[in-house]
Amino acid sequence: MGGTLAISPAFAGCSLAETFDIARAARLWGYTAAWADEVVGHDCFAMLGALSREVDLDLGVAVAPVQTRSAFVLGRAALTLAELTGGRFSLGIGASSEVLVTRFAGLDWDKPLTHVRETTEALRAILAGQRATVEGEKVRIGGFKYGLPAPTPVPLLLGSLNPKSLQLAGALADGLCLNQMAPHHVPMMLEEVRRGAEEAGRALPEDFPVVARLMVVVTDDASAARQMLKGVFAPYAATTGYNRFFRWIGYEEEATAIAEAAERGDRAAMVEAYSDEMADDVLVIGTADEVATKVRAYLDAGVTVAAIEPLAPGVEAVTATLRAAAAALD
Repeated sequence: MGGTLAISPAFAGCSLAETFDIARAARLWGYTAAWADEVVGHDCFAMLGALSREVDLDLGVAVAPVQTRSAFVLGRAALTLAELTGGRFSLGIGASSEVLVTRFAGLDWDKPLTHVRETTEALRAILAGQRATVEGEKVRIGGFKYGLPAPTPVPLLLGSLNPKSLQLAGALADGLCLNQMAPHHVPMMLEEVRRGAEEAGRALPEDFPVVARLMVVVTDDASAARQMLKGVFAPYAATTGYNRFFRWIGYEEEATAIAEAAERGDRAAMVEAYSDEMADDVLVIGTADEVATKVRAYLDAGVTVAAIEPLAPGVEAVTATLRAAAAALD
């Protein structure tokens, strides 16, 4: 199998101690990296710092919102983790959504792409151990430089969904983080990345990393799992960035209906509008062999790191999902 198999350690219903036990076992099953997210549950940076002392995995964040942590905070956290791991840490940042940024964090979610661009400019300098000065519309940082020698420049990846953000990744980033797309969408997304690189006069390296967090349920009852997951992911599709994304990649009817239902506050209608086809495309649901086939399809399409996030609560279910996916891909 080409590419890297990773865990995405947002394990529902699992304590930190249980998460570390699962990560140690996953290393034995062939997983070589862990990519955490900044959504709910454990703090991703603190968790990865502790995990770095527990098991030998490459570590990354996919992704941290640029609004909830300043470039000053993000840069210091990333360089600290780079030191803890001996240079095996990568940082992914993105615009997140108005739910997390505004409703949960109480912050503004205006001009998210500008915020990502300016944060990227600041972090490029900080993560290379250089002095960062940015006087932007959303980001202002006055000559900050990390106080210790950087162990190695930290790769900076962008979480991107729509053409402009994908082009920005091509122009400025060291890699790309993807989420909730089908394998057949990956080439069109990578084409936008290449377009951004070309317009910036930049040649992408052959080893340009493309991390995809894959939402996985290993089950013999795909219908029941699909219905459960619609209730989880319909609200994602209602947020501004994801709704625009789903329209772009071909789910215009679903995205329109979900947005209209969300405007009315009708959660049941949101779930109903999330079609079976959309769920089967952007989520990974099925038997272990079916899951393996789809993960391979992502890797064949251009994903270089398949980060498996088990959508099942508790140690037993998470363990079974990761073990089944790894065994089927062996």
